[in-house]
Amino acid sequence: MQLQDLCSDVREQQKLVSKLRLGVKLQKEKDTAKYKNEKKQLARMRTILTEKQCEALRSGEGERRVAAPKQAKKKASVSSQIAS
Repeated sequence: MQLQDLCSDVREQQKLVSKLRLGVKLQKEKDTAKYKNEKKQLARMRTILTEKQCEALRSGEGERRVAAPKQAKKKASVSSQIAS
């Protein structure tokens, strides 16, 4: 399974869990075990996603293309300005 597919599945699962959580809180959902099981499934999916992301980073496939932070120019010290 591709990382993008897994990410979309995780998002869908998050939506499902949030809807179930709301239903349980408002006492509309009577099957609290379903909420518990879906929450566990979400945790499993996130674990697999994290493992695949780490594996992709190690193998060099998913290199992040983040620009290096710009380095601030060093200001001349006050003592060197006075000496000039």
